[in-house]
Amino acid sequence: MTAFPARGEVCNYYGELLLDQQRFQDAVEKFDRAIELEKAKYPPNPLPLVNKALAVYQWRQDLPAAEALCREALALDSSCEPAVATLAQLALQKSEIEAAIGWFEKQVEMARGEAEIMGALTYLEVSGVEFFRNYTYDKFSFFPPG
Repeated sequence: MTAFPARGEVCNYYGELLLDQQRFQDAVEKFDRAIELEKAKYPPNPLPLVNKALAVYQWRQDLPAAEALCREALALDSSCEPAVATLAQLALQKSEIEAAIGWFEKQVEMARGEAEIMGALTYLEVSGVEFFRNYTYDKFSFFPPG
């Protein structure tokens, strides 16, 4: 980092390493620095925002803050697939199945490789089954959950 003090990518990658080690506060500090450096560029890289969202969620389970960071990343780059994928997962965590389905559909549209498509489709199908199961039980109450 001393060799490239004005590069957001370096702070972001270092933050990812810290996040992998579950050093959440240190990771958030690096992501904040990366976000600050990226805002001075055009176009800014949205990944530090997504990474900070993941850190905030894993550290404090702060869903609203994580969601706001992902939406900010999408405002910078509407094709930021990691932000879409994270929003889909956050929607699942909040049991917002319909919203999750919408985000997974968008992720399928954005996917660039077979593995990405298969991963997004898998989550989309599982979310659809969960939605159907919940909808069927709520509306007709003769299908017990589980």
